Order: sequence, then structure tokens, then C-alpha cells
Amino acid sequence: MSKKNWLTLGLIVGVILIAGGVLLFFNPWGSNSSLINPLSQSEEGANLKTWEDPAGFQFSYPEEIEIDNHEEDEENYAHLELTEKNHPGKILIWMKDKVEKNLEAWVTNQSGNPQSFDSELAGQPAKKLAFSSPKKLVTAAFDQEVIIIVEVFPEDEWWNETYQQIIDSFELIPLAGEEESTVNAPGAWQGSGGETGIIDEGEEIIE
Repeated sequence: MSKKNWLTLGLIVGVILIAGGVLLFFNPWGSNSSLINPLSQSEEGANLKTWEDPAGFQFSYPEEIEIDNHEEDEENYAHLELTEKNHPGKILIWMKDKVEKNLEAWVTNQSGNPQSFDSELAGQPAKKLAFSSPKKLVTAAFDQEVIIIVEVFPEDEWWNETYQQIIDSFELIPLAGEEESTVNAPGAWQGSGGETGIIDEGEEIIE
């Protein structure tokens, strides 16, 4: 074999070896896949915290969120405001005495001509309303004597996913003197046996 042929063969072998090494290093299915996609499934859920509210509910939320429970509000059972400094927008969560007899009447009384959809919140039948001005999404459910309202003002797209995370994880929890089996049952109000069913507030705080 001539010297020229040897050089050509060596060049081809070298190119093959280099290409193989590059593919092995950047192969997303190989041992270096964590370098390409450092967020594993377990790490994705590791940044969630759980809020347990004295009014009788809990939900999961991203740990970077700050929660103000508006202790100055003495009228409502719960009044939470969720914000995040890097994302404009907010989520409000309310638990208050109901005024209307049913959800349909509550929807009718909402101004702004929102779109209405059937939904679910904490195992209860709910209504989801989409408002255009101001732009917000509201999910509401009756729990016998109270109404629970979760609303988002999604100035940033990030809030849409966060809102869904809160809705999906939202649960009613027993207060002192309540049995676990009564919580989350349709129409089971989360009162503690007194006139209002409230205990002292904690310190924590679409498009």
C-alpha cells in the first residue's frame, strides 16, 4: 500500500474515532445524561413546600413564593396573598362566609361577564371563571357554610403553572375535634364547633 493510501486510511480512522468520542460524550441516553439534563424527576419536586392553614386547608407551592396571610383581616377565615419577586402577578386564596345559596348563583353575581367552566377543588364541585379585564382566573367551591376562592392574576406566564399546582394539591384538613373521615366529604364544612369555626391565624405567611 502506498504512503498516500496509508495517510488516507489513517485520516479516515482518526475521523471515525473522534466522531465516536463526541457522540459518546454528548449521548443524552448515556452515563453523562445528567450533564445534559441536570433536573431529574426527584429534583423537580424538591422545591415545593406545603402550607397548612388554620382555617382547615393545605396546598403545595414553590418554595420561592412568599405568603402574606393578612392577619389584619378579621372578617374572612383565610386571606392569603402569594407573590414572587422575580415574577409579576399574584395568587389570592380566600375562605369566607357564603352569601349565595349555590355556585350557580355566585357565578351569576360576578361582574365582568367571565367565561364559566365546571371544575373541582379539594374534592368539591367547583366553578372556574376566566376574566378578561383585569385578566385573572378564579376557581371557587362551596363547603356548606363557606366559599373557598383561589384566584390568579397571571401577569407572568410562570403563574399559570403555579396556579395549577396549587389547585391540584389543594386539600381540606381536619381542625381540632374533627374526624378525618368528615374532611373533604361533599358539603362538609370545616368548622371547629364554634360559631365561626376559626382558630388563631398562623404566623407564616391564563392565559
